[in-house]
Amino acid sequence: MRINERYILSLTSAFALGTFALALFDVIQLDLYISVYIIEYFIITLLHSPLKPRAGRILDIIGYALFVVFVVIVALRVWDILFGFALL
Repeated sequence: MRINERYILSLTSAFALGTFALALFDVIQLDLYISVYIIEYFIITLLHSPLKPRAGRILDIIGYALFVVFVVIVALRVWDILFGFALL
């Protein structure tokens, strides 16, 4: 099995397992699902890091975008905790 196939299979398995675990605990918050998916993406991508240069650049761009989304989610949660009301 090539590294690209292993990467896709690992990512799919991690997403499925994460979804199952969150559904098992009756989590209904969309931001928590997104945060878990982003963390899983970073872990699986880090474990499969020696990819081809072009694939690595594309995954880096995706990673930067996902990191921005993660920071926004965390900032909104912190805002809600500190000030007692949600912005969205």
